Amino acid sequence: MFDKKKATIFICAFLGTVITWYIQHEMGYSAIIANGIVGVLAGILLSAPVAGATYAASFVGMSSAAVLPTIGAASLAGVVVGIVLLFTTEIYAGIGGKGGTTAAFSVQVSRFIMSIFG
Repeated sequence: MFDKKKATIFICAFLGTVITWYIQHEMGYSAIIANGIVGVLAGILLSAPVAGATYAASFVGMSSAAVLPTIGAASLAGVVVGIVLLFTTEIYAGIGGKGGTTAAFSVQVSRFIMSIFG
């Protein structure tokens, strides 16, 4: 059920979210530059399916500090997007807009979870 490929996608989705958030909010670069850095590195270093998942997850890390105010919030969102990507991989394969839709859904789920506990 949870093989090496799925574990890699989950971990890279988490890291793509958190690293993008960190580059934007802690290093002071724009969201577009942070996303671009993560996307280019993923494209160079990872296989195509894993790079695509990492890049899609990076959209979550582009959220403003008003939406994901801390690295902990970004980490939660990284876990959520990793789970969502694992459950939707085959369902929406080849459909345009999956990355943005997945990211938006994951951010909203993360905000809901944070509102319950915060």
